[in-house]
Amino acid sequence: MKLNTLTTNADQDFLPFALFAQGAILIAFSCLSYFRQEMPSVLFYMSLGVATIVCFVVYKVFESRLLANSLLLVTLVAGFVYAILVVLDPLSLIWCLTALPILIGICGYPGNLYLSASLFGIAALVLFQEASIDQSNTLSVSTTLQFLFMILVVTIIGFSANKFRLTYLIKIEKLSSLIVKMKIEDTLTGLKTRRYVESCLRDKFLRAEKLTNAFSVIIADIDNFRSINERYGHPAGDSVLSSVGALVKKTLDDDCVFGRWDGNTFIIIIPHSDAEATLLMAEVLREKISRLKPQTQGDTLSLSFSLGIASSAKCHDLDDLLSHAENSLYQAKNMGGNNVVMG
Repeated sequence: MKLNTLTTNADQDFLPFALFAQGAILIAFSCLSYFRQEMPSVLFYMSLGVATIVCFVVYKVFESRLLANSLLLVTLVAGFVYAILVVLDPLSLIWCLTALPILIGICGYPGNLYLSASLFGIAALVLFQEASIDQSNTLSVSTTLQFLFMILVVTIIGFSANKFRLTYLIKIEKLSSLIVKMKIEDTLTGLKTRRYVESCLRDKFLRAEKLTNAFSVIIADIDNFRSINERYGHPAGDSVLSSVGALVKKTLDDDCVFGRWDGNTFIIIIPHSDAEATLLMAEVLREKISRLKPQTQGDTLSLSFSLGIASSAKCHDLDDLLSHAENSLYQAKNMGGNNVVMG
């Protein structure tokens, strides 16, 4: 995943901090200018502060992050240009340095790169022109060079901090995705976890009661799986589970929900209650499992599958449905395994 794929989300996460930080900075600069009796500067900073408050209202009240982000961007750029072209005093130049990191953060790459280069060019052009026209100006060439150097330093620090922030957000997002995946997907078989399947079953049963849209459940178990673990070890058993899980996913339709129920037991939710279609699906799956010949420690294993079927149309609640499916599975096991029984 590249950094620029998360630019929009990163800008949204950065916006509350940018509004708070710039608001606090503008209040501080307004107070400082007031104590120094620099009323035009006070009006300048207060105007920017009001614009920042408007951005905050748009963000909080109207919940429009994109609009608030755009308004803050325009406010800071306009303030930067106005400070360079009109105000042009040491305090306003310091404020420009505080606005740069926030602009870099809210603009996003590569827009922030173009914006930083443009602002640097405007500052260099205006300041060198002022220094050459009025030699007595407090902004001498050396002062101008120092300020431009500070812009470069602040810009480099801003880009480095922004890159670190985006990298951190990417790691957080990957970790969150992994946690979510672990909750819903069994790491060994690639099928859904029992918790996820139980949640789907509850939702489907409630929907079936309201819409009279019945569905079916298949609970399947690998026959004699314990003997594979005892003879060849758990790694061989895990390999068998993984192969069976892959075959289940490949065989069944995407409309079905399939998961690992417990140990070597699997569960499949069929989105209809057509008995003949469900029975045919179970038989196809049983037949394909019997053809699966995994290799382990030089031996070829023979597998078989026992499956029990139940329909929600014949059950009064979820526990009853699962009980019917499990009883059908036990009957298939008691018949010698490698069978399908419909309850």
